[in-house]
Amino acid sequence: MIRFRSRRLVAGLAVAALSLAACGGSSSKSTTASGGGGSTPAQLPVGSRVLKLAFNANMQVPDPDIFYEVEGNEVTTSVYEGLVRYKPDSPEIEGALADSWTVSPDGTTYTFKLHPGVKFHDGTEMNAKSWQADFKRRTQVNSAPAYMLADVTSTAAPDPLTFVVHLKQPVSPFLDYLAAPYGPKAVSPAILTAHAGSDFAQNYLKDHDAGTGPFTISKFTTDVGYELTRFDGYWGTPKPYFEKVEISIIPDITTQRLKLEGGEIDMMIHGLPIADVESFRTNNKFVVHDFPVLLKTVVATNPHKGPFKNRELAKALRTFFDKAAIVKEIYQTQANVSTQMYPVQNLPLDLAKDTDVLDTSALTNLAKSLPSSDKNIDFAYSQDEGGTLPRLAEVLAAKLQSAGFSVKVRGLPIAEVFDLPNHPEKAPDLLLWTFNPDAAHPDTWVRIFMNSAGAINYLKCSDPAADAAMDKGLRSVTKADVQKYYGQAGDILAASGCFITLADNRELVVARKGLTGFVHQLPTAYTIRLKDLKEG
Repeated sequence: MIRFRSRRLVAGLAVAALSLAACGGSSSKSTTASGGGGSTPAQLPVGSRVLKLAFNANMQVPDPDIFYEVEGNEVTTSVYEGLVRYKPDSPEIEGALADSWTVSPDGTTYTFKLHPGVKFHDGTEMNAKSWQADFKRRTQVNSAPAYMLADVTSTAAPDPLTFVVHLKQPVSPFLDYLAAPYGPKAVSPAILTAHAGSDFAQNYLKDHDAGTGPFTISKFTTDVGYELTRFDGYWGTPKPYFEKVEISIIPDITTQRLKLEGGEIDMMIHGLPIADVESFRTNNKFVVHDFPVLLKTVVATNPHKGPFKNRELAKALRTFFDKAAIVKEIYQTQANVSTQMYPVQNLPLDLAKDTDVLDTSALTNLAKSLPSSDKNIDFAYSQDEGGTLPRLAEVLAAKLQSAGFSVKVRGLPIAEVFDLPNHPEKAPDLLLWTFNPDAAHPDTWVRIFMNSAGAINYLKCSDPAADAAMDKGLRSVTKADVQKYYGQAGDILAASGCFITLADNRELVVARKGLTGFVHQLPTAYTIRLKDLKEG
């Protein structure tokens, strides 16, 4: 079984910047002020095409075999490329550095035909042998993303443009691993050799790059920011319009907004409260871009201590919250309720449903029969979500209090949330959180968060029957079987009362008017494809 390691997410994740998706929605939208005036800016002259952005916090090192966060995907996905990638706002996979691929009927051999003429930033050639070195290096570094290659037994390069991967057993999300923002990337073997040191060039790649992407890293300064420079030898189309991308580290969202309004940065990728986003919708100098993204808000119940050790209470919780009304209250008109156990577009809408007829009486009646000592609920929320989760937690707590419970609400720092599986004695009775999977495949969501052995199944709530269904889905070789087994796992988990899904989040990006070419990919949160952006 593939094991997932905990992803380190920066504490600045802010779902206050997001609205929620209609279930299964895949379209992106842009809104400007009605009746907005102003002409579209002219194309900038060569030599002055600089795009300015801001991050809320430092990113991890840009080494693609180590990087495993959300903040910083703008950098790593602009500098490095994989064999395949996701189509915009879709779970479908298309070629990137591979033009085509085939999979053996037993699901254990993948053969990729590589795009000819691709150069690394150092001028050397990308070919099948370079991909052999890249797969080997990821395993040697053995950092968090290495799990994606755990079932690889060998690779081959029968000719310069043919790369073959052999697995010891079928892995249904394998192509999704390769398409994921954290998937294996092309890294120049020449640079890896020249700067190998004793750590497989990790020291060099902590502030340099060795990719094939449309940009190269020209500056990387912790606490200050980063600079990307257009790679004029880039193989793909379109060629980048912007010659440089300057990224500043600005933790304060208000400061970022002032800089956006003053023209010092060109867009805000995340972090704006909903009210601020709405004000930008009525400002004809800006455009609000709206994309689906794999971020989901969930309440987890603790089966090991507290009131929800009584699993009948946990199951009654499924029908207790008027999810649609609560999501609308918190997110106003921008909200839609989650109706599946998985993030949007992981499975067809008729599978793994998390919908029930509202019935507040079941939990209320059960609460009446409890002694006072069993009515105390420790309700925690992850503090990485800005102002949205605290408010949402208070609303949910008020509903529980109306049913006769005594609820204490507290925030947990993100580091403590991730450490809960190691310290179950510190775990709350209910936990509210919003996180993302690694890829647009159901296994990368349900196994990491909801499997008995899930690395960040925070409250260790699971069901052995769901685990078994996940394992069958993992080893399936047909799309129909993958959907069937993960659908079964979702049904079992929904019935268990372990998890109550609330919302599928949408990504909101606010940009100055005149900036166009926005391309977004489902699993790559807080990231716009920089090479496609242009003026006018």
